[in-house]
Amino acid sequence: MNNTNKEFDVCIIGAGLAGGVLAAYLGKNGKKVAVVEKMMIEQDGIIGELLQPGGVEKLCDMELEHLVEGIDAQKVKGYGLFLGKERIQLNYPQNAAKVYEGRGFRYGKFISSIRNYIQSLENVTLIEGTVTDFIEDDQHIYGLKYKDKKTGEEQYIHAPLTVACDGAFSFFRQKLSDATHTINSYFLGLVLKNPQLPYPDHGHVILCDSGPVLAYPIATGECRMLISFPETNMPKKSPELIAYLKNELAKELPEEILPSYMDAVDEGKFKVMPAQYVPAQPKLKKGAVLLGDSLNMRHPLTGGGMTVALTDIHSLGRLLLQIDMNNEKALFDTVHEYYEKHHSNNATVNILADALYGVVQDPQLKVACFEYLKKGENYYKEPISLLSAVNRERTTLLKHFFSVAFFGVNDNIKFPTPSNVGKAFNMVKHALEILNPLMLNENPDMVTKGALKVTEGALKVTNTVTKTANSFTDKVSENANMIKRNAKKITSKVLD
Repeated sequence: MNNTNKEFDVCIIGAGLAGGVLAAYLGKNGKKVAVVEKMMIEQDGIIGELLQPGGVEKLCDMELEHLVEGIDAQKVKGYGLFLGKERIQLNYPQNAAKVYEGRGFRYGKFISSIRNYIQSLENVTLIEGTVTDFIEDDQHIYGLKYKDKKTGEEQYIHAPLTVACDGAFSFFRQKLSDATHTINSYFLGLVLKNPQLPYPDHGHVILCDSGPVLAYPIATGECRMLISFPETNMPKKSPELIAYLKNELAKELPEEILPSYMDAVDEGKFKVMPAQYVPAQPKLKKGAVLLGDSLNMRHPLTGGGMTVALTDIHSLGRLLLQIDMNNEKALFDTVHEYYEKHHSNNATVNILADALYGVVQDPQLKVACFEYLKKGENYYKEPISLLSAVNRERTTLLKHFFSVAFFGVNDNIKFPTPSNVGKAFNMVKHALEILNPLMLNENPDMVTKGALKVTEGALKVTNTVTKTANSFTDKVSENANMIKRNAKKITSKVLD
């Protein structure tokens, strides 16, 4: 085994968004960084193509906003929201001092821009190879082992800190995290050529019966469309899928985009990605840290993934720049502080992503959400500030989440029939079932955690009572039907 003939402060696994931008931030500020990347060819992904204004702000904070220049990135100024034949426009926050904008781009172009930049930095060494393992003992990680792509030889790099950011399907997550990942849906990706978007320079969320459909500009004359499939089985290209896309889903899409949509379906260049949920549950180990999708993932519906990663990069990077990397205690404390800040910095982005997906999958909550936002700027201004990650206050998120639920409740109890009262109760119950576990996974304080646990217990009791009541009702109904059948038989015999 050969040793890389350099001393490094940090070695990074992966030169994607998280690893590449961290290398850029640390490298330009004096830290010596080694990055090992498995594949240097330009990638063609279907997620990681919409950067919310909060993420753009983090690039600016790190003086790395130039990374989205020269890649034909498109300005995104807000969202269009569609339900049936109705539509509303939701613009990002703006005031006298600031107009917030996101960016849409080809994922591969952005990653290539990052890699080109870090290769220009004297303090960064970018290596093409496959990381095979950590260099470690039970208590400490001292670096990494990798197989060099050019020579095929096994090499190793020692550094005070090893950063694992090898993406959604991370090999190293299991060593540094207690989290389990789940897949709650899939997205089918298409590129629409020269589309006529209902709201130019905006993202589009179309609330279809089967799930949300997203569309947003990623290059001049190109729009990414992501079609949600809630099933647990990955959608596969087939005559049945084509028929569904053309004959069923097309009926629910805005008519302006139908020509380019039909062309994209005919072209058949489909890509599929799972929507994964991975809560941040890291295990502290000296000399190592998780970053990006390796640490934490949320539903792609809100486009919050890159914003969370950039927020963490800025947080971790600033802390590392303030310490002596060879001070083992200071480094351990820094990693611990970074993990703590991850939750306080990103809880609203994480919760909103999966909570909103839960809402739009519930027919009643979906309508309530649309009708609530349709009431005007006073109703959508704060929710869109949360979506853009400009506002990250948990209290604001909770206020509007339950406002939507109770807005739907009020609509139902205007005519308080038993059926409507039941619907109202189920709306609130489902809202709590959506929100409660997401809140618990974001490291709440002890008081909030206690309240959430009480709510969790109450929901279990409610579900048990409901099941018992339903079972009793079914039994009564079954017995009543049996009595009716017997009565008919007796009547028939008497008449005979």
